Amino acid sequence: MSKSGCQGAPTIIIEGLSPSTALKDFNEKFNLYQKYGVQEYWIVDPGNRTVHVYSLQDGSYQVRQLYTEPEQNTIQSFIFKDLQVPLDKLFNLE
Repeated sequence: MSKSGCQGAPTIIIEGLSPSTALKDFNEKFNLYQKYGVQEYWIVDPGNRTVHVYSLQDGSYQVRQLYTEPEQNTIQSFIFKDLQVPLDKLFNLE
């Protein structure tokens, strides 16, 4: 961290889609985060109740997991083992 802000790429980015930014998130941001080495990228799509989890391998994103409600119960970070998010809480399905 410096006076001008964070330097370098974050380890993980969790992004929530909105209808107005979905195309940008799936294209521009995906490519930007991949280019700058974000290790783990989650795209949360509340409209479809899905979460795409990507991991950076050899400079390219690979689909790590596609979570769909209610098939999988909890999203698990592969970098931060203690980061687990229940899908029902994420999408307020209780």
